[in-house]
Amino acid sequence: MKSKSAEKVKLNSFDDLFGIDETGETVTSVPLSELHTFKGHPFRVLDDEKMQETVESVKQYGVLMPGIVRPHPEGGYEVIAGHRR
Repeated sequence: MKSKSAEKVKLNSFDDLFGIDETGETVTSVPLSELHTFKGHPFRVLDDEKMQETVESVKQYGVLMPGIVRPHPEGGYEVIAGHRR
């Protein structure tokens, strides 16, 4: 006998959960090739032990906290937060 409880579960889409809000911000996937560094960013990303820990975490759990980007004047997007992600 098939359970009817699964039919009651409503799964929201990604956009429903994280989509457009009052500010017009959206969640989207961006190819790495379209990302540019934020030249005025005060921190430098080093390929060190902490970076390797981040790589292993992303492999195991995925990206839990997405990066923040803005359109780049020459095309693509400029990373303004989440450089290690």
